[in-house]
Amino acid sequence: MKAKYAAILAALLGSICCVGPLLLIAVGLGTSAAVIGRYHWFFLIGAFAILVWAWAKHFREKTLCACKHRPMDGRGISLFTLLIASVIVLAFAGLSIRSYAFAESPPSRPIKRIDGVAAVQVSGAGKTATVDYDPAKTNPAQLVAAINSTGYQAVLPNKSDFF
Repeated sequence: MKAKYAAILAALLGSICCVGPLLLIAVGLGTSAAVIGRYHWFFLIGAFAILVWAWAKHFREKTLCACKHRPMDGRGISLFTLLIASVIVLAFAGLSIRSYAFAESPPSRPIKRIDGVAAVQVSGAGKTATVDYDPAKTNPAQLVAAINSTGYQAVLPNKSDFF
């Protein structure tokens, strides 16, 4: 496999975590999109591995051509493809890292602005929010209203849920 084709494969593999779910939703297979999201780090690691291999192949071929004192066929397009693929893979990796490093659940922002709220923990997977607040400064109804204003549906738990 030529280095430029490996670079294209790496770019496709690196972008599949973001582009793949959109394509699956477009063709009506939206439930399959969650599978890609769950394994997106494997796609990115695979993309990095293929990209490193493509760069090594490019430089190996360049060195071989230099030893034989002949020009490298398609050197410009190969180098251009490798550079573009590297930018694409790094961009998608950066987006993934940014989403994990700076992730904050949307409902926690308006709740933190309410006077008397000490801490908020939101679990997207468990669909729950735990709020530590000062009952002298706010009440559960205000907290529920703040969550509902974000577009999420909040209800107070029954007292029987605690026992």
